[in-house]
Order: sequence, then C-alpha cells, then structure tokens
Amino acid sequence: MKKKCWTCIGLSKRQICLLDEISKKCRFTGGRKLCRTSIVRAFLKAAGKLDIDVSRVRSGEELRERLLESFRHYRS
Repeated sequence: MKKKCWTCIGLSKRQICLLDEISKKCRFTGGRKLCRTSIVRAFLKAAGKLDIDVSRVRSGEELRERLLESFRHYRS
C-alpha cells in the first residue's frame, strides 16, 4: 500500500456544498455516498490524465480555464 501524505486545503462554503452535492447525487442515483476526500482525489487523478498547458499561468482562474480547455480536447 502506498503511503499517504496529508495536506490541508481551504475551501469556501460553496465548494464544500458542491462536494456534498456530488456525494449525495452518487448515493441517490444508486451508487454509494462518497467522502469529500474521495471526490477531490478523483478530480486530481482525472486532471493528471490531461495534457494541461500551464506555461505562463498567472492565476487560479487562468488555470481553471486551461483545465477546462484540456478537458474539452480530451473528450473530442
């Protein structure tokens, strides 16, 4: 088993609610309720599969746009 490294991240109430909503949707559509950590890990693993151009990124908003752009190209 791989060793886990712990880190803390600050999330807004809106972001926490989004994670909770995803968890509830999983549960109420026949799946299992997922913990927030599992959801964040899944997002990170998915982002790791993308070829994201992070050159000259200067803000979180710009990184978000690059992530979305990479996701759109991945789906096509």
